[in-house]
Amino acid sequence: MSVSLSIKKRAPKAGSISAEDWIAASRDMLIKRGISAVKVEPLARNLGVTPGSFYWHFKNRDALYHALLKDWLASNVHPFIDALEEAATNPRAQYLALAYVWVLSPQFNAPLDIAIREWGKTSKLAERTLRFIDHKRISLYQWVFKGFGHESVSALVRARTMYYHQLGYYTIRIEESLDKRLLQIPHYAEIISGDNWLKDLKTAKEIKYALENFQRNDSIEHSIVPRRVVAALV
Repeated sequence: MSVSLSIKKRAPKAGSISAEDWIAASRDMLIKRGISAVKVEPLARNLGVTPGSFYWHFKNRDALYHALLKDWLASNVHPFIDALEEAATNPRAQYLALAYVWVLSPQFNAPLDIAIREWGKTSKLAERTLRFIDHKRISLYQWVFKGFGHESVSALVRARTMYYHQLGYYTIRIEESLDKRLLQIPHYAEIISGDNWLKDLKTAKEIKYALENFQRNDSIEHSIVPRRVVAALV
């Protein structure tokens, strides 16, 4: 006679689930189903803990929402600042640094950006945060285009063109290979910056190399990214 033994799998203890685990689960839920689905009970089920364990880390759901926005800043805003801080103090290097984040950076999470913008349609908190960040990021891009020699209004229009183009690219979910997208970058750069310095790059491999190896500062202390813009973004 055989005896079948079943071992009940224990749920993780509340203390073994960190705030970062809750934020990661919330991020995934936000991307897949929207902010209305980011609720304590379904998140707890996904994490294998009781809903009560949520309150070890967050006072309420609003606190989680604030944490989600900070998470978005870390993945989709700070990388642009970091890239410009790292880039050499010339506009070509700075443009390539921005393009690197949009196209190649493993940190930038395009589906999260789309989800945050959808959230902003129904939340004053998310909408205010988006407007603030959009304005500051465009100001940063405008500063880069001024470096190409464009006067203020022209630099602003170029900044908006680059920024809105990238947002639209992800929002309408354009489907194309990475190689095809890379091959278009010299053309975008010429149209938006007015400088055709990338025209001699003929292959996706060459363009990818240029993005990944944009000219760097010898020291972060030499960065001339506007302090007032950086301070506002971080």
